Amino acid sequence: HVATRGDVLAGPAAVAALKRLLLPTATVLTPNMPEAGALLGVAAPTSVEEMRAAAAALLDLGPQAVLLKGGRLPPEAEAAGGGAAEAAERRAAVGMVDVYADAEHGVVELRYRRVATNNTHGAGCTLAAAVAAELAKQVHSGTGPLQPLEAVRAARAYVAEVFAASAGGKVGTGLRGPLNHARALWRGGSDGAVHDEL
Repeated sequence: HVATRGDVLAGPAAVAALKRLLLPTATVLTPNMPEAGALLGVAAPTSVEEMRAAAAALLDLGPQAVLLKGGRLPPEAEAAGGGAAEAAERRAAVGMVDVYADAEHGVVELRYRRVATNNTHGAGCTLAAAVAAELAKQVHSGTGPLQPLEAVRAARAYVAEVFAASAGGKVGTGLRGPLNHARALWRGGSDGAVHDEL
């Protein structure tokens, strides 16, 4: 695992074991771009074309599907100068792309609007957990074989809703706040008040 700031959280032996033992059993692999690079032994993708190639190569490692998360593309706009609010607006204008790959659909670019917010802590983990939850819902429904692309699209819709609810809020003192998973309980103010029945 490679953290947002680039810290490597698993050494070479762990990555080798992951590739040999876990990836061939995975339904959907959901790496970020640095993790994709680490799994493939190459530099992290820096363009949509490189993301497409990486997703296809990751699929060859054995998972049924790959969702290469593109939240780090384009490079952080803060490097271009200006304050955090201006940087968030510039990122939102660019849009987002994740790259999905499986044997049935090939390589698919999933494009969506980027929400202008600095509350992005946990976004990748949230997306991966939402994909797992959507796959579990499919299993529970008993309607047939798993449809990973449908699960990914439903998970993306959930994450988009969470991002929208997180925009404008300020939690904590760090540069990046957490996503607002409690959005349905939030009463609209930045004070964090919740419904009376809670």
